[in-house]
Amino acid sequence: MNFKEIEEKAVRFRDERLWKKYHTPKNLAISLVVEVGELLEHFQWETDKEIIEKVRDPSKKEKIADEIADIIIYLALLAHELNIDLDKAVERKLKKNEEKYPAKVIRVEEIVKELGGEIIEPKGEVKTVEQVVKLLGVGPENIIKSLVFIVNESKPILVIVDGKSKASLEKLKKIFGNVRMASPKEVEKITGYKIGEVPPVGVPIKTVVDRRVIEKEFVIGGGGRIDRLSKLNPKKIVEFQKAEVLDVSE
Repeated sequence: MNFKEIEEKAVRFRDERLWKKYHTPKNLAISLVVEVGELLEHFQWETDKEIIEKVRDPSKKEKIADEIADIIIYLALLAHELNIDLDKAVERKLKKNEEKYPAKVIRVEEIVKELGGEIIEPKGEVKTVEQVVKLLGVGPENIIKSLVFIVNESKPILVIVDGKSKASLEKLKKIFGNVRMASPKEVEKITGYKIGEVPPVGVPIKTVVDRRVIEKEFVIGGGGRIDRLSKLNPKKIVEFQKAEVLDVSE
């Protein structure tokens, strides 16, 4: 059933019992909160592990399901009284959420947090190493560039070097064979990020970290957006990306 079908059934059930007179928006909103409270009673004082264990009991799971169903029914009735199309409202709100919290940006944020790092939001766009140095007062050796190369015209690799260095095509060719730098369009197609946005973690391609990078206590790189940066321990980058540590800079 969609929300419209739930609404129709709930309204029919209500009207057959002459309960419409009680269903003002205020009373329905209060009833909704009461039902949420009844749902919370099933979880009060219990750990997440205990709750997951509880729902393995069919009878307890059914009671929780009943409370959730009551919440949905009251939501449908409230939407009916306010002339709100819930199907359209939910679809519209999900779209707003997607725009407000783009997956590619939030994913990087969550990964960085999990790795004990932090997201830095300087004012305005940050496109160059020089800009980061000026804004944050760190040396270029603590800044990293996440660069995409194409191996043998088929396989992309992510190469991470520090801000004082360049990725050496000569060294990369000795290791991987025919190598070239990816075009801006290729970078976006492969990673989902534009040049300047590419983070050092969360990009699902083979990754190479230059040896100079791994020597640092922390590094600052792309944060998934042109106005965001990520600060991480380089060893965490290697660990998460399952990266190879090689001498690939000049």
